Formats: sequence, C-alpha cells, structure tokens
Amino acid sequence: MQVNRRAVRRLGRFAAWAAVSLLAFGSYAQEYSPIETLKQRDAALSALDGAATEAAMDSLVRHAVVSGFDFERHSRISLGRHWRERTDAEREEFVSVLRRWTESRALDKLRKRSDRTTYDGEETRGSRSLVRTTVWYKGTKTLVDYKMELKEGEWLIYDMVIDGASVALANRDAFYKKISRTSYDELLNTLRAKTLEIE
Repeated sequence: MQVNRRAVRRLGRFAAWAAVSLLAFGSYAQEYSPIETLKQRDAALSALDGAATEAAMDSLVRHAVVSGFDFERHSRISLGRHWRERTDAEREEFVSVLRRWTESRALDKLRKRSDRTTYDGEETRGSRSLVRTTVWYKGTKTLVDYKMELKEGEWLIYDMVIDGASVALANRDAFYKKISRTSYDELLNTLRAKTLEIE
C-alpha cells in the first residue's frame, strides 16, 4: 500500500490539534450528531486558553484524548495482523502504551492549533460516521476526515485521515517495519522511550 509521505509528515503536527477537539465529546455525544460533536472544538479551545496553569492545560488535554478516542479500535487497526497474535494481557498493555504515546504527542504539539476549521460534511450509516473537515494553519490548507463510531451512546473517533493518509495505517506501516527489523517487544520499548523523551 502506498502512503502519502507528505501527509504522513504532517500527521504529528495535527495530532495534538485533533486531540484537543475531543474535549467536549463526553458531555455532548448523546445530544449531538458526529459533525455537531466536532463543532464543540471552539468551546474546547476556549477552555484550554482559560487554563490557569500548564498543569491544568495538560490535564484538560489528557482528558480530551482519553474520553473522546477509541484507543482499543485504533490500536487494533494500527497493529494489524500482529494484534491477532497478542494475548488479552498483551493487547491491554499495547493499548495503554499507545494511549500514553498519543497523549504525550498531543501535549508536545498543543500550540500548533488550527487557525480556522470548516466542517464540510457528514456521512453516517448506522453506528459509523465519516466527518469531513478542512483545517487552515498559517495559510496552509489540510483536509482532515474523522472516522467515528457510536459506542454506548457516545461518538468516538477511531482514526483520522489527513490529506489522504490514515493515522492508523501510517502507524501500521511504521510498526510493521519496526517489528520485522527487531521485535514486538522492541516496538513497545521504542514507544515508551519516545513518550519519555517528549515528556
């Protein structure tokens, strides 16, 4: 599978910004459609701007990432065939490590938020939805599609497609290469080390 390398390089820049948009999911998911849920971004950003301390801001972002994202499904897609080879305990551990890594990337890149976002459309079928958005950052236009699923009354993001490149599939490409060169355990060690470097 060919990956849009230019888009992949930009995934990190938007990872934090995308995570920030999840702040309002927990309280609004049962009342709003997927696109309306994403529109709570402005309220979430206002909450971040009003945080009195850096620690308070960190807490808000960590809550955003955990409460609005389906890490189990994202991990399953990211690990691909290697997910099936893992025990239940190993899967739980991987989800935890990937969540911590994602949280840290979000905190590290928090200030690179969008200047403007337009919500371009929503395609919902049953419990699945795709919300298309356009993000403007320093004059640069980026297309960001959110893949969402309704779980227990809440719309959760499980993947983002940024300029045609899926975050989960980009992870899978990198994770497969790491495992083939070294091992699954070394992949976990690398993700943990990268988390510590960011923090």
